[in-house]
Amino acid sequence: MSGQGTALAAAWASEDRLVTVGVLTITSKEEAKARWNATADYLSHQVEGTRFEIRPLYLQEIARAVRQNELDFVHLQPLQFVQLRRRHDLTALATRVIDDTGDGMNRFGSVIVRHRDRTDIDELRDLRGAIIAGVAPNALGAWILGMAEIERAGLSLEDDVLPLFVGLPMNNVLGAVVAGRADAGIVRSDVLARAIETETYPADTFVVLDPVNQPGYPHPVSTRLVPEWPFAATSRPDEGLVAQVRTALLSLPRQAPPVQAAGLVGWTEPASYDGLETMADRWLTPPQTLEDWLRANWWVIPVALSGLLALLLGQQWRARRKLAGREREHRAALNAMRDAVVTLDPRGRIQFMNPAAERLLTEDMPPSRAQGRHFLDAFALLLRHDHHDFSLGGLYERLNRDGWVEYPVVLAHGHPSRILDLNAIRMDGRTEGPVREVLVSMTDVTELVDANRQLAYRASHDELSGLLNRRSFIQFVDRRLSSDSSARTYDGGVVLWLDLDHFRLINEGGSHGIGDELVRRMASYLGVLLPAGTPIGRLGDDEFGIFLADDMTPDWQEWPDRVLEAVRAFRMGDGDQMLRVTASIGARVLPADLNIDAASALQEAESACLIAKHLGGNRLVTYEEGESERALRQADFAELNRLKEALEKDRFVLHGQEIHSLATDCDGPWLEVLLRLDGGEGEYESPGPMIELAERFNYMPPVDRWVINNAFRMLQRHLGSSSSPPARLTVNLSGQSMKDGELASYVRDELNRSAIEPDWICFEVTETAAIANFDQALELIAALRDLGCMVALDDFGGGLLSFDFLRRLQPDIVKIDGKLVSDIESDPVAAVIVESIHSVARVMGAKTVGEWVENASTRSSLASIGVDFAQGYLFHRPVPLDGYLVDARTTTSG
Repeated sequence: MSGQGTALAAAWASEDRLVTVGVLTITSKEEAKARWNATADYLSHQVEGTRFEIRPLYLQEIARAVRQNELDFVHLQPLQFVQLRRRHDLTALATRVIDDTGDGMNRFGSVIVRHRDRTDIDELRDLRGAIIAGVAPNALGAWILGMAEIERAGLSLEDDVLPLFVGLPMNNVLGAVVAGRADAGIVRSDVLARAIETETYPADTFVVLDPVNQPGYPHPVSTRLVPEWPFAATSRPDEGLVAQVRTALLSLPRQAPPVQAAGLVGWTEPASYDGLETMADRWLTPPQTLEDWLRANWWVIPVALSGLLALLLGQQWRARRKLAGREREHRAALNAMRDAVVTLDPRGRIQFMNPAAERLLTEDMPPSRAQGRHFLDAFALLLRHDHHDFSLGGLYERLNRDGWVEYPVVLAHGHPSRILDLNAIRMDGRTEGPVREVLVSMTDVTELVDANRQLAYRASHDELSGLLNRRSFIQFVDRRLSSDSSARTYDGGVVLWLDLDHFRLINEGGSHGIGDELVRRMASYLGVLLPAGTPIGRLGDDEFGIFLADDMTPDWQEWPDRVLEAVRAFRMGDGDQMLRVTASIGARVLPADLNIDAASALQEAESACLIAKHLGGNRLVTYEEGESERALRQADFAELNRLKEALEKDRFVLHGQEIHSLATDCDGPWLEVLLRLDGGEGEYESPGPMIELAERFNYMPPVDRWVINNAFRMLQRHLGSSSSPPARLTVNLSGQSMKDGELASYVRDELNRSAIEPDWICFEVTETAAIANFDQALELIAALRDLGCMVALDDFGGGLLSFDFLRRLQPDIVKIDGKLVSDIESDPVAAVIVESIHSVARVMGAKTVGEWVENASTRSSLASIGVDFAQGYLFHRPVPLDGYLVDARTTTSG
């Protein structure tokens, strides 16, 4: 029986009554369940014969669950509570307490804050045109309360302010204000107080706008006070159960484990939620079913159908009359009806517009008034690039000269603004002389422009952290370091390579989710810590690049030490689960007269970082270049150029080594494709040093693509008229290609171009590459298997990859590390490991390959274990692939 079936059977066998508690969450449901499970366990213990279950729900989900009578109790925000209470008989049993000031407060208010340096903002009315940060549109304390006050101050939320939603925790709002991403922010007053008490920010960092001290409330607020979130009963449970739950909650000691797990101080008698209905109706969408709407507005359907029928008949009649007389002159307009189309007379007055154009009219200009009005009276347009007023006179002058014009414009009214491509053409077909009639078409390209902007952002930024990706960071630094660039205006700077210590242990000890969260938090932390505008890049899984110059901050020399100390002070989590991290930092100082590119500067900063790691980490090492280092760097550049030249001139040669079947039949031979460098006169040399250099300089993806392209072409060339290949190939992929999001598409295109079958190809991914790029490896393996190719995990057992990671990767073939295989005769532990790997692979349905087989006894040991294939000099030494395929095809034909 599956795990789910076992759980259901246990629930059916239990005589305990299942009680469902719906908990509103605006974070992940897993996080909400973890916070409230302790409360469910406590209530199950207190109320005999029951088993309480937590059901995390989002705003609309919890409303729907209450309407459908699926819940016994709910914990939700006050506005939604009063809204649902009207129709569904909710009863508040207790009110939560978060602030432990005095006897505990069951009310809260919010503050609207600005940074102390924004002296142009003194009161709420000064926020016109400002960017205001909050948690989410439905967050009561970190958005709704503040926006209600801003609206009360006379500002329009649609036209006068721009929202910036940063998500939980609320400290993100304060961080956005400090970083200058927002002009002001809305948070609960107790959150601001805790941030100051814990010295997250100095007390004078923020200024509270329109502060008020409410009697009995310990913190100044900018808004009214409202009750904290209630714990309420629905109409489903009986009165006895409701009474027991109420007693259990109110008897919970302050700071009891269930209370702490939920992030509370305790529970109090229910507060009064009267008077919140108006605010709820203003800021939350009323939960209304289709049945409710139809019951209240049944008459709308026949009226609407009658009106629609009348409208259709009337439009048909008017269209026939109008089109009969103006068919010829409006033929071009009818062809452009999918865009906004307007025809103008010689004086620029509107003669005709289609419905799409009517939707672009100014708010005070109904379509009936627009007919005969001047074009610019009806459409408020600005030139897109400089936002100067659009000139109809200039348009007519260009039409006199060219007959056709195009302008990129912005619709100046409405929110958000719309971006249009405006095209105008003379309807008389002439290219000169007075203009008699003009056809104007306007295409809404807002979504296209936004999509291009988002694509550009995604192409230049790391998805997880929001920082510049490696390529964009290098390009930015290169622009600053370019000696012939006008952007180089600084007198000195520094590049930092920051590598988090023991990051792999964090991933392996917890989960990749913890590692991802650490990277996100560290990225935000550095963004707030460093001077505004400082370029920060994510260079690897746990590696960050920072560039500081004197034109960004005069004290740039002091920042490397500040960054090190700041990382030491960084904390993630709370209580006993606090995670502390340290970092190894390499610094490359860049004098103004230094002639160096960004890649070299980063490489030298990375080498200093490696020294810091070798010295134990948690330290800063500054790169110092001597004559030997300079000579070595020049030699590296020469060798890298030799690699690039070898790729460009096809001086690499593909070799192949057979993979021998031990126990099973296979369709033809399998060959592992190997790379060699043509040394001339029939000699081949290993490209090992070049490959190591390519990995250091991130140049392996072009090498991998060269191998794929040439291997596929060679296999296709020797296919002939046969439907089966002379051999099947396994192709190695580097760790850097794991991060190549276009590799799967490239493989698909090469398969199509060479007309070979995907199941003739197997791609090998090393264990080390899979560990370093696990998420990308999962995506790439899935994509390659979707194409029909097989995937092998190479060198398994030689690294730190666990069987659980093997289970998640699901390779078709597991190649057992050659060191383990070569030790199988002399080391019993190695034999047990090889046997375990084979057993796990067999359960997964994967084949196994033993590598480095050089003698018959090793072959026999592998065969006795049941390993499917073997590879090594005992069976076959690498030979040129082209010659092997010729011989294989000749043998098959003969």
